[in-house]
Amino acid sequence: MKVKVQKERAGCALTLLIMIVFCVIVLLFPVCGSVSLAGWVQSPGHPQGYDPHSNLTWKKCAPTGHKITLTLIHLDLEESFECEDDALKLYADEVLLFTLCGRKSMKELQASVNPFLHSSPGGCLSASFLADYSNTERHTGFRGFYTVQDVNECMDPENECTQLCNNYIGGYRCFCRPGYILDSDKHTCQVSCSEDRTGSQEGVLMSPEWPGPYPENAVCSYTLAVEEGLQFELTFTGVFDVEKKENGECIDSLTIKPLSGDAETLCGRDVPSSLLTRSQRVEIIFKSDHKGANRGFSLYYKTRGMKCTGPVTPKSSLYPQDSEYLTGNKVTVKCDKGHVLKSNESAEVEYTATCQKNGQWSPVIPCEPVDCGIPELPELMELSDKDHPTTYLNKISLKCANKYYQLDKNDNFICNAEGNWVSESGQTLTEDLPKCEAVCGINIDASFGGRVFGGKPASLGQIPWQLLHKSNPRGGASLISDYWALTAAHVVDGFETTTMNWLGGIIHGQDKNPITIESEKIIIHPKYKKVSLNEKQRNYDNDIALIKMSKRVPLGSNIRPVCLPDKTDEPATELTISGFGRYEEVKMSRNLLHASVQIYPLNECDSLGLPVTDNMICAGGDQVDSCQGDSGGPLFSPVLGYGSPDKPYRLIGIVSWGPPGCGHESFKGYYTKVQNYLDWIKETMEKN
Repeated sequence: MKVKVQKERAGCALTLLIMIVFCVIVLLFPVCGSVSLAGWVQSPGHPQGYDPHSNLTWKKCAPTGHKITLTLIHLDLEESFECEDDALKLYADEVLLFTLCGRKSMKELQASVNPFLHSSPGGCLSASFLADYSNTERHTGFRGFYTVQDVNECMDPENECTQLCNNYIGGYRCFCRPGYILDSDKHTCQVSCSEDRTGSQEGVLMSPEWPGPYPENAVCSYTLAVEEGLQFELTFTGVFDVEKKENGECIDSLTIKPLSGDAETLCGRDVPSSLLTRSQRVEIIFKSDHKGANRGFSLYYKTRGMKCTGPVTPKSSLYPQDSEYLTGNKVTVKCDKGHVLKSNESAEVEYTATCQKNGQWSPVIPCEPVDCGIPELPELMELSDKDHPTTYLNKISLKCANKYYQLDKNDNFICNAEGNWVSESGQTLTEDLPKCEAVCGINIDASFGGRVFGGKPASLGQIPWQLLHKSNPRGGASLISDYWALTAAHVVDGFETTTMNWLGGIIHGQDKNPITIESEKIIIHPKYKKVSLNEKQRNYDNDIALIKMSKRVPLGSNIRPVCLPDKTDEPATELTISGFGRYEEVKMSRNLLHASVQIYPLNECDSLGLPVTDNMICAGGDQVDSCQGDSGGPLFSPVLGYGSPDKPYRLIGIVSWGPPGCGHESFKGYYTKVQNYLDWIKETMEKN
């Protein structure tokens, strides 16, 4: 019993002591703005006990440079699992610290709760009390007092004061040791080492505290300046030791910055060479970081007469050539090859400059590279790289604007010194301009086989060079470029002055969206024997004609040219014919049909008495033949389905004539041999 009384007396004494301290704080603390610096917080009804459904929300925030603390001196709440009935929740800066219930003595509170009930500087403490529907034992609740206290920021290692720190109520300030000044950031101490030596023509500059280690956070600026006509020469003496990283990057630095010209930054341990600044004014800046034990530098400076040196401007040479020039000396400045004077609209490349008293040349006219500019290119052609530089020695390459064309020769050009784009052979772009020629002999491959007379239809894009003239005279033609087509002379005989509308990009005569191509010129071979419209042709030698279209054919996957054969091509034994002609004895095809035929010697074919020449090819097979309406159409190789970019389709023959019946096993068709007319085709196209 005696022990219990002693414990109660001790508890009362501790509580009394805390209350006395609280009273002293309230009486002695100054008022900080409108924030109360101390006070009590307790549950409703304390100490008689709280009612069911009681609640309390409390929050206090500290002013800048202060923190708020809370000391609980009493806790008596209903005990429950995880404090789910009655609970006191305590927060610091919106972070939950404790959820409390049950009974705790003052000693327990001081040991496990109160040491943690404080905010961050300028932060807040808050409490939330909530009771459930009953308090049968009449628990008294909780009570505590709060105080607002100054924070000693100088004890914080992250306060950023580099030397000394002074704390005061509500804040702190940094200050420096003698010989240092506080930087504008109010935290960094810098050594006071800047010096203006204007007028001094000779002397020594050293890093602070030389020859000992230089101080941290140094920013020293030394100014050297003399009258015009003089320049400074700098010579390093003794040890040079300015901190740098292993990768060569400067940690501390010594920067020499002349009035004109580039600044030079030095560090490391290698003694720099003597430096002739070519400037009457030089600023020398030394900087160090917050640590290190390097020794720094010592340099001797003196003045000497200003002289000019070359070059006057980059990309130029000067005459006469010398290592130095005196004031008043004149030189001729000439731009290097491929460069011209920037200020002159003409292509002048030289001027006269005079050495001035300040060691500078006047005038200084830059030499810039010749610009060949973006060349004017014909339709269908463009630059491979539209943003590529166009100045001297830069290269450009050309390309065709879409995949249905390709350049016929070299596409690389270089900008020469005269401002012209020239090819590798030295010819100018206008003299050696490549052409975009239509890619020929390429199709959309599909299944092959079938017959024209009794044959199978072609798929779209399978024979993209096939053209059709539907109205009288009905016939076919083969597109050989984006302007020209080949047909049989007898198809267009008598229609040379007529505008003919040819259809392309179709596989059916009734297609609703054909590409209609209008003829501009029809040129029949001069050795073809023409006949009147009502006269029957008895001689089909030289049965070939060229058709020039009135405008460029819009090439695409369904309409593109076939290649012409080479003069040296060996004759194929099996080829393909195509057309919109008859496919039975009396029926005209609406579909584009194709079939494979074999080549036969001319002496094995029955011409029914009509003349046969070496300008003709005889071809056919069992129930396979071209027929009426196919005239002018193509006979091409390789067999449809076997072409490739390396082996494009070539126009071997033009459907010309044959026996009255089509597909007869004993009679074959005759085709104009295109290989015999290559020179005439080329010359005619070039002239027209």
